[in-house]
Amino acid sequence: MYCCLSIHFSVGSMPVRNFSDAELLERASLRVAMFMRGMWEEKGSSDTRLLLDPWMPDRLTIMGRSRACTGKSYREHVVPRAWIANEVHRMFQAGCTDQAVALYIRDHVKIVEITKEEADRLDRTTNFHLKTKMPDDWQAGGDVYARLAAAGIEWDPKAA
Repeated sequence: MYCCLSIHFSVGSMPVRNFSDAELLERASLRVAMFMRGMWEEKGSSDTRLLLDPWMPDRLTIMGRSRACTGKSYREHVVPRAWIANEVHRMFQAGCTDQAVALYIRDHVKIVEITKEEADRLDRTTNFHLKTKMPDDWQAGGDVYARLAAAGIEWDPKAA
């Protein structure tokens, strides 16, 4: 019987404790790793939308903005979400822990705001054809911004 259990929910309540941005990113990355593992175990794949806000909060993953941006921008994952998900699935297959996968997610889920024209340049097969892949010579653990550099996209880090 659950008569002694009292659960209270309130909208807009304060967090139990304050976390630094680094701690929040670690927690978000681990949460996503665990969700992705569950989906992968149950159906052999997972959903790349888990690598988006709110699961991976934009305020923790947006690293900067293209120098060409003057108005509306396009949120570009510097390592494509499909690439990350495929690597995460490979890591699960290899027996990696959720903590190891979370570190990979933390280090690779980064966003730079770019122009629509830069996104087209990056994505189109007539240009760089890097919509869902990294440059051919890139390896996991390498410069996560290599894809932007390959397409000649210059950007500045966001102010701290």
